[in-house]
Amino acid sequence: MSESFEKKIVVVTGAGGGIGLAVANELARLGATVEALDIKAPAGELQYGNINFTKIDLRDESTVAEVVAEIGRRHRRIDSLVNCAGVCLFGRDGSALENDPSVFEFTFDVNLHGTLRMVRAVIPFMRKARGGSMVHIASVVGLRNMENILAGGPSDAYQLSKAAVVSLSRSLAMQLAGENIRSNTVCPGAIATPMTEEIYAQSARIEDMKARTPLGRIGRPEDVAAAVAFLLSDSASFITGIDLPVDGGILAKL
Repeated sequence: MSESFEKKIVVVTGAGGGIGLAVANELARLGATVEALDIKAPAGELQYGNINFTKIDLRDESTVAEVVAEIGRRHRRIDSLVNCAGVCLFGRDGSALENDPSVFEFTFDVNLHGTLRMVRAVIPFMRKARGGSMVHIASVVGLRNMENILAGGPSDAYQLSKAAVVSLSRSLAMQLAGENIRSNTVCPGAIATPMTEEIYAQSARIEDMKARTPLGRIGRPEDVAAAVAFLLSDSASFITGIDLPVDGGILAKL
């Protein structure tokens, strides 16, 4: 993608690794000033000088509000938000019939409530600018029941939280369309990230996922970052309320 994001201020959560890190680097490459947020320091290289990193826990609403307000004051605007932060408690997150309540509480607090806290914090700046765009990272499992596709069994807290993110984004798209603020989701399939490395540690699991994926490979964080950049760009100015799978064709195959 060659479209410029010069003079754009973009906030990216979950930018310490995986998809969030790839999104931060891609948007910075395209010229955006990126405010990268995560609970942990970046696991990989922030490749450009126009990326600023801030450590933050999205479960703390007052901290989220303070950090975003400071970003807005410093730049006098926030053009876009990318909610990449997410968790899945592999090994603990199973069937809703058996999960410990704490698994649901923690997963929803980060995946759904963290997303909503960020949205609430940035919206005043987008309204002041009379426009903006948001992309939220959900998952193909938030669109379709896919037991055994990723975790070898149900991960109901994760799946339900991502379905909730999809629903939230659609609602935001309708509520904010009249204010020229767009909201979309990107729904990754099998992507090689630090969060999924345990799943793909076994070569047999990798080969199984490749066989299930029509394009025949595991996705890269950069594949997702490219989709995010498009949806944030002016080229997508007439697109809102969609859920874009980046899954190598898995959904189309089902």
